[in-house]
Amino acid sequence: MRVSTKQLSLDAINILLDRQRKLGKTQQQLATGRRILTPSDDPTGATRILNFKQSIQTTEKYQANIDIATQYTQLEETALETVGTTIRRIRELAVQGNNDSQNAETRKMIASEVRQRLDELLAAANTKNANGEYIFAGYQGKTRPFAKGPNDTFVYNGDQGQRQLQISEARQVVSSDSGSRVFLEISNGNGSFVVNDNLSNSGNGIIDPGSVVDPTQLDGDTYSIVFPSSTSAGSSLSFNDVIGTDDTLSYSLQINGTTVYTVDETGTPINTLSGLANQINTASGTTNVRAYVVGSNLYLANVPPSAADITVNESFSGFTGGDGDTVTGYFGSALTESAASNTITLSQADATFYLVEDSQGNIETSGTYQDGAAITFNGYQTSISGTPRTSDSFSVTPSGNQSLFTTVQNLVTALEGGVTATNSTTAFHNAVNRVLADLEMAEGQILGIRAELGGRLNTLEDQKNLNADYILDLQQVNSLTEDLDYAKAVSDLNLQTVGLEAAQQSYLRIQNLSLFNFL
Repeated sequence: MRVSTKQLSLDAINILLDRQRKLGKTQQQLATGRRILTPSDDPTGATRILNFKQSIQTTEKYQANIDIATQYTQLEETALETVGTTIRRIRELAVQGNNDSQNAETRKMIASEVRQRLDELLAAANTKNANGEYIFAGYQGKTRPFAKGPNDTFVYNGDQGQRQLQISEARQVVSSDSGSRVFLEISNGNGSFVVNDNLSNSGNGIIDPGSVVDPTQLDGDTYSIVFPSSTSAGSSLSFNDVIGTDDTLSYSLQINGTTVYTVDETGTPINTLSGLANQINTASGTTNVRAYVVGSNLYLANVPPSAADITVNESFSGFTGGDGDTVTGYFGSALTESAASNTITLSQADATFYLVEDSQGNIETSGTYQDGAAITFNGYQTSISGTPRTSDSFSVTPSGNQSLFTTVQNLVTALEGGVTATNSTTAFHNAVNRVLADLEMAEGQILGIRAELGGRLNTLEDQKNLNADYILDLQQVNSLTEDLDYAKAVSDLNLQTVGLEAAQQSYLRIQNLSLFNFL
C-alpha cells in the first residue's frame, strides 16, 4: 500500500487540529471552571445539572415568598398590637365610666375619647401593605374593608378569604387574615353565653357575665331568671251548695281584670297547681301575668317586668240568697253570699325568691335569692348583685358573633346616656358590664391571632433555613457534577500542550519527506 505525500500531510493536519481542539477545550474549562461545557460533553451529567439548577431556582422563589409572607405577617402583627393596646385603653375608660362617682357630663367626656379610640381601631383595620393593598380585606385587597354606616353601624366590604403563599414544594403558609375573622367573628358575652337584664326591670339587680362550670351540660337553650311573687294558691276548689232552692254555683278567677277561668259545680274543676298555672298562662298575652309552679307553690310575675301590682280576683255566682251557699277558691278566698268576691293584691317588693325557666317553660332550678350568690344550672353559672324587685327578669342566651366596632359603639351609647330603661342607672351598669365582657373576648381573639402570627413567623424562619440548606446541598451536588477538577485539568493541559508541540514538530519533519526533496 502506498501513502501519498498529500495523504500524510492531511493526516498530520487533522491530528494537529484535533490536539488544538482538545487543548482549546481544556483551556475553556479552566477559564470557566466548568467540566461540562456542552450537553454533548456528558449528556447524563448535563441533564442532572439542569434539574439541579431548576430546583435551586424554584427554591429561591420559595425563599422570596417567605420574605414576602414575613413582611406581611410582621405588618399584621404591628397592626394587631395597636388594636390590643387600644382595646386595653377602652377597657380602662369603661371601668372609669362605670364608677358611680361619674355623672352624665363626665361620662360624655369619656365617651368622646372612646370615639377617638374607635377611629384608631378602624384605621388599624384598614392597614395597607407596601403594595397598597388592604391586609384585612381577604381577597379584595384593593377594597377598603371597613367603613362607618348609618346610625353608628359598621360595614365590612372585604370577604372571608385567607391569602396563602407557597414556601416549599409541599407547604403553604397563610400570609394574611381576613377582617371578618379578626374583627367580626368575635363571640360576645363570656364566649359561651350572654346575660342580659330586662330594660323594664324596676329593681337594681346587676347580673354577672357568668362562666361555664360544666361544658358537657351546655345545651344551647335560652333561659330566663325570674323573680316572681309567692301566692297562697292551692290545688283545690270546693263548692258548698246548701240544699234549698234549685241553683247552680259558678266560680270565676280574674287576673288584672281579665277572666282566666270559670267553672260551675256541675263541671270538674282543675285539681292541680300546674293545671291552674297553665290556665292562667293561656291569658298571659292579655293579663301580662305569668304563673310558675315550684314544688307545692304557685308564683306570679308581671311579663314584661313591671312595678304594677298584680290583682287576683275570685268570685262566685249562681246562688239563691238565703241558702248559705259558699265557695272556697284556689287562692283561699272563703266566698259567701254576702262576700261573693275577694281580691288579692300582690304588690311588687324586694325579691326573695328566684327561678330559672328554659325556653319551653320548664323550671330548671330555683332558690332563695341572696345578693351575689351563685345561680347554677345545666353547666351555667352566674350571679346577681343588688336588690332586684319581684317580676324583674334576666335572660341567658347562647353567645353569638359581634364585631369589635359594635362592642365599642355600645360603650359609647351607654356613656352618652343612650340606655333607656325603667331604672336607667342599673341598666347602664349592666350595659357596661356586658361591654367589659365583650371587650375581654375581643382582646382574647386578638391575642389568639397574634399567637398564630408568632407561630407563623417561626414556621417561615424554620422553612427559610430548610430551604437554604436544601439550596446549599443542591449546589454542592451540582458542583460535583459540573465543576472542574483543576489539578486534573492543569495536568491535561500540560500533556496536551506537549502533545501538540510534538505533533507540530513531527508535521514539520513529515513535510520534508517529499521525494522531490531528494531529486
